[in-house]
Amino acid sequence: MSSVDPTDLPLGLTLRRLYPLWREQWRLAAIGLSCALVFTGLSLAIPVMVQRTIDDAIDGGDPGRLVPYLAVIVLLGALSFVFNFVRRFSTARIGIAVEARLRGLLYDAYLRYPRAFYDRHATGEVISRATNDIYPVRYFIGWGVIQALQSAMMLVGAAIVLTTVNARLALYASLAMPPIAVLTYLFAHRVFPISRRVQERKGHLTEATDEAVVGIEMVQAFGREDDVRDRFGMRAEAVRAETMRQANVEARFLPGLVFLPSLGIAAVLWFGGRQAIDGSLTIGQFTLFITLLLQLVWPLEALGWIINLGQRATAAAGRSFAWLDAIQPLPEPERPVSLPEGPLEVVFDRVAFRYGTGGEVLSDVSLTVSPGEIVAVCGATGSGKTSLLNLLPRFYDPTGGQVRVGGVDTRDVRLAELRTTVAIVTQRPVLFSITLRENLLAARPEADWDEVLAACDTAGVALFAEELPHGYDTLIGERGVNLSGGQRQRVALARALVAGARILVLDDPMSAVDTETERLLVANLRPAVAGRTVLLAGQRLSTVLVADRAVVLSGGTVVEEGRPGELIARGGVFTALFGDEAVVAA
Repeated sequence: MSSVDPTDLPLGLTLRRLYPLWREQWRLAAIGLSCALVFTGLSLAIPVMVQRTIDDAIDGGDPGRLVPYLAVIVLLGALSFVFNFVRRFSTARIGIAVEARLRGLLYDAYLRYPRAFYDRHATGEVISRATNDIYPVRYFIGWGVIQALQSAMMLVGAAIVLTTVNARLALYASLAMPPIAVLTYLFAHRVFPISRRVQERKGHLTEATDEAVVGIEMVQAFGREDDVRDRFGMRAEAVRAETMRQANVEARFLPGLVFLPSLGIAAVLWFGGRQAIDGSLTIGQFTLFITLLLQLVWPLEALGWIINLGQRATAAAGRSFAWLDAIQPLPEPERPVSLPEGPLEVVFDRVAFRYGTGGEVLSDVSLTVSPGEIVAVCGATGSGKTSLLNLLPRFYDPTGGQVRVGGVDTRDVRLAELRTTVAIVTQRPVLFSITLRENLLAARPEADWDEVLAACDTAGVALFAEELPHGYDTLIGERGVNLSGGQRQRVALARALVAGARILVLDDPMSAVDTETERLLVANLRPAVAGRTVLLAGQRLSTVLVADRAVVLSGGTVVEEGRPGELIARGGVFTALFGDEAVVAA
């Protein structure tokens, strides 16, 4: 992962990154642009037909010619409706497609990012970039881009028509254009940095909301509601303050973009009215000028809104692309090596590890686990047990030394192969909000159900599964909320057994189960994992005793190693670690 973790990208780079996503929808874009061009032509044609109706039929005193002109105007209006509908529909689909594509890119990246990424970023911030930051992109790409082009075409087309009819009066009508351009530039310059801060503050607010909801048990248990409320309030206030700054800028500039076109209309009324009075300008031509200038009010007003929306979208997209461009997943090997068949040896060879720029968590750790052996990794809290075990499935890479599986450096094995070879059960297992049956089959959906039931017997899931409202088809709430901590651990253990992995990593998998259940699980575990290589971290001696061998970590290094019974008899660090349990066992 890059050592640089930017929060956003520069505007130009953001636009270059957005363009390929927009280009992927080139067919819809072509339809939208074509319809916008035709719609613009029809919008210009209708005032021209009105001018001819007035000059040829009304002013010319020929009522019989009214019907054909009116029929043409109605036909042009109907065609305008059709092409405007198709344009809006196609551009809306572009926005939705780009939104889905960008969200998919982010989600795919989230699945591939290393664990270190999630150590550095709060869940709420990660969620915000895939939700809040995407919506402005959708509306800008889906509406803003084509609308901007359509507005530009309307301005150019109207300028051509008006200049053709009366160049001098067209010049008067354009008097408002220079101040509009200046106001537009100032507005864009002021609103862009504020838009970035608004998106950043919204991410912080989502983070605070997520932390409160996820940790609601602890918030209520320790009476921290006021603190959480205050923290949320401060972040909500930061969002409100930045949004108000944005609203103030909009209030100062956007009304000006609405007002300035009226100066052009006033100029036409004054100079054009005088020409119409002296007969140098027909009533139809005068009406054409007024009608077209009124039609230009919306494109000029829309210009401000498009710029505002574009600033929000590029600020939001810049935050997302910053992660996509700068944060790299764990590298896959250029020339992957396949793992050998059969039971696998695991070797930690002079392994060192640190989180980011912090101090070393592991230092010069060497450990060999023979094929089919169960090795317990013991140590006090903070000794590095979990960090060591997390290196095996490559949640992290060692900062020194090697981790080898079957004689192959884990960095030389494809991640997909490595992680189907290593199954892990953590202290706080995550269950999905699906049925118990689906959770058990999550790692290996094609597993035979009899095999699943055997794993459930081993892990003690069968003891409570039938008591659930719908047995194995009971819906498990988010993060397994419908189950106790011990039940979640048993489901996770059964899931790992069903996975059929040749290496099992059990990180204190029975810490939440009662003593009687633990004895049952320990008795079942050894025959269930026969032939598999197992690394087991445990805080209870009764769990550790199932191992063939135990190693003790202290300060990130191995300080003792041997059979559990031998270590107890030795009376060293291992015995001190388990205290009374070790004395009784001795």
